[in-house]
Amino acid sequence: MKAFPAMWRTFKVLYDELFLWVWLSVLWWVGTVLVLPAGPVAAGLHAAANRSANYKRVDADFFWDGAKNNIGRSWLLVGANLLLLVAIVMNIVFYGNSLTTWSRLITILWLWVIVLVMMGGQYLLPLFWQQDDPSLRLIFRNAFILALQHPLYTLLMLLFQLTLIGVSFATVLPIFLLMPASVAVAANVGLVKLLEDKGLAPPPPPGV
Repeated sequence: MKAFPAMWRTFKVLYDELFLWVWLSVLWWVGTVLVLPAGPVAAGLHAAANRSANYKRVDADFFWDGAKNNIGRSWLLVGANLLLLVAIVMNIVFYGNSLTTWSRLITILWLWVIVLVMMGGQYLLPLFWQQDDPSLRLIFRNAFILALQHPLYTLLMLLFQLTLIGVSFATVLPIFLLMPASVAVAANVGLVKLLEDKGLAPPPPPGV
């Protein structure tokens, strides 16, 4: 399956620049704990991850540039996705607490919706850096078009990212050191691999 080469390349990218990804993960944690920089540090981390996914040189400067130059837009993108997820969870809780049959059916529908939103959501920040036109409307549209066009691939990559998060929690220390970067790299490698197969991204350099 196409997802497995993307998973393997994620590990290779992480290994090749391990100390950089640890450092950027620490910065992501600091920014997220402080709340206000959460959107920009997420954008900065994905800026670096997207360069690696596209076989380009990467260093911490790309993180800083991505974070400080996209403060408003990054918060709009991250905030909109968070609000969407919160709204869906609230609907699931509301209908799930009802004992009527029709409410349970609606709960199942909302569960499918949140899976779709999470599937498309993994492409949002990668598309922010991958697209020539970083229009937020276009990012959301393309993210969910890709998720619907390639549901199995997208679901497998989402499960891969959730597994990385689960393993990080289970091993305690890596949750702080590498989990944010591993998820960002997986999301960007997954997007680039999908676009390569569709002829919408340059092929890998020879020998890669």
